Amino acid sequence: MFEQMNQEEWQTLAPRLTIGAPCEVTELPLSDEMLGEISGHFWQKGYFNIPSLLNETETAPVRDAMYALDAADIPPVYIFLYDQPWWLFLRLNRLVQHFLGEKFAVLPNLWAWHLKAEGARGWPPHRDCDADTVFGEGADAVLMSLSLWVPLTDTDEANGCMYVLPKSGDGEVEGVLLPDKLDLLSARALPARAGSVLGWPQDLYHWGGRYSATAQNPRLSLSLEFQNCSFHPLAEPLINAAQLPSFEERLALIGSQFRKYRHIDPVLSEGK
Repeated sequence: MFEQMNQEEWQTLAPRLTIGAPCEVTELPLSDEMLGEISGHFWQKGYFNIPSLLNETETAPVRDAMYALDAADIPPVYIFLYDQPWWLFLRLNRLVQHFLGEKFAVLPNLWAWHLKAEGARGWPPHRDCDADTVFGEGADAVLMSLSLWVPLTDTDEANGCMYVLPKSGDGEVEGVLLPDKLDLLSARALPARAGSVLGWPQDLYHWGGRYSATAQNPRLSLSLEFQNCSFHPLAEPLINAAQLPSFEERLALIGSQFRKYRHIDPVLSEGK
């Protein structure tokens, strides 16, 4: 079974990627003007969708490795055994710091999706944190945690793009905040090109769409969550973005995700 594979075997499966290599990632030099525009939309609507922020050169090896995992019948979340998926998010340090401050950590919550068959779907409407994650108002607002979602292929309504229940212009959430009474008609589809970066506070309702017969390509995507370290940890152990887990620690971390998300992931909940 693949769970018994050693590091060398995983390396052979995805030779373009590394495991435990020295990190030489340079964060994206996002300008203050760009961050201001992103922030303005985030605080007004409750999310951002930044087009093609990560380039093909850095996303393609990760995408190809996910295809290799699929060919070996290995769940896509095992892509986080490799360095490069983590490094994609490390490139976004300046973006994360803008919202969470310099002292932030990675939450031990991660997942990866590979939708390719008609009827396959992302996760149903949910929030990443059921508690409030925004404190204060206006210029004094403080964000406790942030979720990022990165598509590695182009996503649209045909292949299961992300949907969010946005905030109205006055900052209030549209719809009733009960899972069985959400105003789904107010939902907004967020088509995104490969390498785009989507983000939202963890108390925002969102969900993945369904893969249809008209889809032009698979939907491959990654998610990672971050927390402002000024707050008590939402989950432990928090991960230092500058010192990634070892191979063994990554294996254990990924294993824990199956137990954590069995209630919400369509494939896991069906016992497949």
